[in-house]
Amino acid sequence: MSKRPRGRVGEARRLVAAALLPAVLAAGSSAMVRAVGEPAQLAKPVQQAKPYNNYVLGCGGCHGIDGVSNPRLVPQLRGQVGYFLQTQAGREYLVRVPNVAFYTVSNEELAQMLNYMVFSIGGDGVPPNARPYTAAEVGRLRKSPLTEVSLVDYRNALVEDLITHHGAPGTLRIYSGGDSY
Repeated sequence: MSKRPRGRVGEARRLVAAALLPAVLAAGSSAMVRAVGEPAQLAKPVQQAKPYNNYVLGCGGCHGIDGVSNPRLVPQLRGQVGYFLQTQAGREYLVRVPNVAFYTVSNEELAQMLNYMVFSIGGDGVPPNARPYTAAEVGRLRKSPLTEVSLVDYRNALVEDLITHHGAPGTLRIYSGGDSY
C-alpha cells in the first residue's frame, strides 16, 4: 500500500503535479534536444532537471515555480531566500522547515534541491562566500525539524537579525503569517 498524502493536501499536490508535469517535461525535452550531438553538454541539463523538478513538486505549488508567490500568504523566495545563508541559523532554518525536512527524497537530492533554490532563485541575496549544502549536512539538520516552535515567530526573529545585522532588505518582513509587521 502506498503512503500518499490524504485529503486536501494530497489532492492539491496531485493537481499541482499534474498541471506542471507537461511544462516540466517540455522544458526538459527541449534542453535535451539542444544538447544532442554534444555528449559533454547532455549531462548538464539532466543534472539540473532533477533538483528543479524536486523544487517544483515539493515547493513550487506554494512558493511558485520560479520562487514568486503572494508574499502576504507564503514567503517569496525569488531574490530573497539567499539572504538566509548570511547566518548559520538562517542556513539551518531552510533545511529544518517541516515541509523541507520531511520531503520524501534522499539527503543528496534534498541538498541538490536546496542548492538549486538558494543559488538559482536566491539572486543577489546569496553571500559571495556561501557554500553549497551537502547530503551529510542536510541529513543531520532534517533530523531536527522545526515542529515545536511557531514558524512565523522563528522566521520573524531570523529576518530581523538578517535586516539589522546583515544588510538584508526590509522586503523580507512582508511575510509574517499573513500580515507585514
